[in-house]
Amino acid sequence: MYKAARKQAGLSIEESAFRLHIAPRTLCKYEAGETVPPPEVVLAMSREYKQPWMTQVYCRENCAIGKAYSYEVLNNVALDPPSILLKLVGELKEAQDCLGQLLELTVNKQYRRDFTHEEWEEFIHCLLEFLDVEHNIECLKIALGWWCDVAEIVEKHNEKCRVKGYVKEGDKSGKSLRLPVA
Repeated sequence: MYKAARKQAGLSIEESAFRLHIAPRTLCKYEAGETVPPPEVVLAMSREYKQPWMTQVYCRENCAIGKAYSYEVLNNVALDPPSILLKLVGELKEAQDCLGQLLELTVNKQYRRDFTHEEWEEFIHCLLEFLDVEHNIECLKIALGWWCDVAEIVEKHNEKCRVKGYVKEGDKSGKSLRLPVA
């Protein structure tokens, strides 16, 4: 993946290594699969090579959290922003159609054991519709990397959340998270 992306960007090993602030020999090891690059190098490669999907592939393959929670990288559909937006319109409609049912299913429920088997099956069906929306939004966010610096936009969003008071300033411990008690 790394070598193909570098070549597609039209960069030599030396030029790429210089731009990435690593040794050419180190880059060769990454490209040969002898060594897994650290995430910050993959992020830099993604930006230098203009390959926003590289970070998603890296996380799915190399990070325990990414392996558990990242969506499949879609490789059999159009992944340009306009195509993703068109798909998102349909996914949003399907999720909207499930919203009332999802709310009805979750009223007075606190735990998994509060659902009948049939209710749980229907809950999962509805939840999958919302995950389709999230997957499309994640695809859009990554694809926008072809047009802009998504990290800047995410930081603007995070600042908006801080301004609105959705984030406690200075608390990075996670202690303020409101988690349900079983």
